[in-house]
Amino acid sequence: MDPWIELNNKVLAGATVDTRHDLDALQVYFRDRVNPNTAVFGSLDEKIRSLTEQGIWDGSVFERYTPAEVQAVFDEADAQQFRFRSFMGAYKFYSEYATMTPDRSRWLERYEDRMAITALARADSGREALELVHHLVNQTFTPATPTLMNSGKANTGRLVSCFLLQDCTDNLDSITKTLSFVAELSKGGGGIGVDVSNLRARGESLRGIQNVTKGVMGVAKMLDNMLRYADQAGQRPGAGAIYLSVMHADFLDTLNAKKIATDEDARLKTLSVGATIPDVFMDKVRAGEDIYQFYPHSLWQETGQAFTSIDWTRDYQALADNPRIRKKRVSARRVLEDIAITQGESGYPYLLFEGNANRANPLPNVGSIKMSNLCSEILQPTLPSTFHAYGQEHRDVIGLDVSCNLASLVIEQTVASGDIGRVVRSAVRLLDNVARSTSVHEVPAVKKANEQMRSIGLGAMGLHSFLAANELMYGSPEALEFVDVFFAAAHYHARKTSMEIARDTGFVFAGFEGSRYHSGEHFQQYLEQDFLPKTPEVARLFHGHVLPTRADWQQLVQDIQQFGLAHSFVMAVAPTGSISYVSHASASIMPITEKVETRTSNKARTIYPMPHLNETTEWYYEEAYDLDQRRVLDTVAAAQRHVDQGISCTLFVPGTVTTRTLQRYYLYAYRLGLKTLYYTRLRKTSVQDCLSCVV
Repeated sequence: MDPWIELNNKVLAGATVDTRHDLDALQVYFRDRVNPNTAVFGSLDEKIRSLTEQGIWDGSVFERYTPAEVQAVFDEADAQQFRFRSFMGAYKFYSEYATMTPDRSRWLERYEDRMAITALARADSGREALELVHHLVNQTFTPATPTLMNSGKANTGRLVSCFLLQDCTDNLDSITKTLSFVAELSKGGGGIGVDVSNLRARGESLRGIQNVTKGVMGVAKMLDNMLRYADQAGQRPGAGAIYLSVMHADFLDTLNAKKIATDEDARLKTLSVGATIPDVFMDKVRAGEDIYQFYPHSLWQETGQAFTSIDWTRDYQALADNPRIRKKRVSARRVLEDIAITQGESGYPYLLFEGNANRANPLPNVGSIKMSNLCSEILQPTLPSTFHAYGQEHRDVIGLDVSCNLASLVIEQTVASGDIGRVVRSAVRLLDNVARSTSVHEVPAVKKANEQMRSIGLGAMGLHSFLAANELMYGSPEALEFVDVFFAAAHYHARKTSMEIARDTGFVFAGFEGSRYHSGEHFQQYLEQDFLPKTPEVARLFHGHVLPTRADWQQLVQDIQQFGLAHSFVMAVAPTGSISYVSHASASIMPITEKVETRTSNKARTIYPMPHLNETTEWYYEEAYDLDQRRVLDTVAAAQRHVDQGISCTLFVPGTVTTRTLQRYYLYAYRLGLKTLYYTRLRKTSVQDCLSCVV
């Protein structure tokens, strides 16, 4: 066993947790492993010349700057005197992010180098690069893994790796095209969400022949196999999710494919499943009534409408009463119970509360929200594409799909900076650069949406570790007040930066005219009240910050109406994986699952004590499985009112949880206005982490 692993494991070797061993492991790791095996160059010029000639760094990045500007950025990175604060943070960075020689014997980048080249690649001027490298090294925010890993490199992967496709319309040409798109995105490490609600159900007619269609599961199995086949050259397994409406006649069959007892031939082994749930279904659950599930082709034949274009709140009863539309009657409560049973076994399905998402949708003029992504935090209007056979491509209709350009504020460092606005401005400008630098030619609807809508998603990580360090209980009234104030301020500065980019560049996203941004309706809550600290405990946390007032919002809304916005969406809170360790923060805004985490990779066990863990803070580190999950849902709801997209919200429950308890949580989340629920994790159940959307 490596000596640094041995020292790290001593954290849990005694009767009590001793975090000093973690710092010892960190020191030995650098002394014996990193420092002796890191390439040393005589000068920065030599380093740049060597790495560009080797095809490691992209030489065009440096051509945009003067030598003095490049030197200043690297000097700024070194001047911060960054030090990792845990062994796991350094181990993750040097194992997964820092560039190595092809034989992986030596590192070609230090932490400061990766941050400097990222800043140069993602900035538009020397001044902006200096500002950006300051934030990256100090970890006030962190870009998504693909952005941080690939920026500034030559011949490398994409800057984004999460996509939503609504291409899967009800014809074979569109289905095969979607399979091709999934393969193209998956081979580059992309995580893909696919809406399949428009597909015919099993046993519908085809070319006038009755009871012949294979249904959703036929396509789902092909997607499942494709994700395993196109796995980024074996470096990273493919990952994707299908979203299917509970109103679809194949919903229960598809749900069964994630149950443990399912026949091996029917099981979806790689593909995740999400359930899209309209208001009418929740109404029927609460009333204890039956509900109809519909056959999409029959519905289209009668109404001329695709399944995903149906307004279930408005049209359900008329469709239910129409004898010419094929449907089947089921108990709404029984369907919800089946969802809970399946979640108890596998963690799936994800839940998308369609009504909540669309009530908050700022762009109803563009379209409705019908699906989400692999990690359930991306919620944007999508428009289906229609593809035709070879030789008839001129008849293709290109809709709107989604790419997820993500970054996360590190709450502790953002607050410590004393200026939330400065941090958010830099983060949004980086994300704007990512959007402008991304062009997924292989998937035209993704390319079109990225160019026209330029959506971004700024989230946050480290909530629980920040609260514990400041001796606040997760989900307490003071903690909820902090979340409310923090996310309101982040939203204000993200919108203001987007407006300034639109004002200064003249680029306004397609669909701004006629949107709820343009009318001001989307910002109404900020014009009616101030989101400022009310208690001394929370006011202390924001000491030195200038927080936006109603008057600030009033001026911003006027500016937005005059100049527009460059980005259709600006916020989304993703689950954060490895990057949380690097940033020395708890993951996302979820509670911790363990005060001291144990991870096994490459047959080595590594230990990660939570940030600031000591005899005082351990009392504020309540573990997720011991919490009443309503406190988790309350926390997410407090943030959600300021997040224009979604939040990856996981439920943490003991293995003894009943389906009745899970259903109560679903109903509680729905009443709070949450848009999505991600995994349900049982203490004794291991569910694979989202691999492709983490930031």
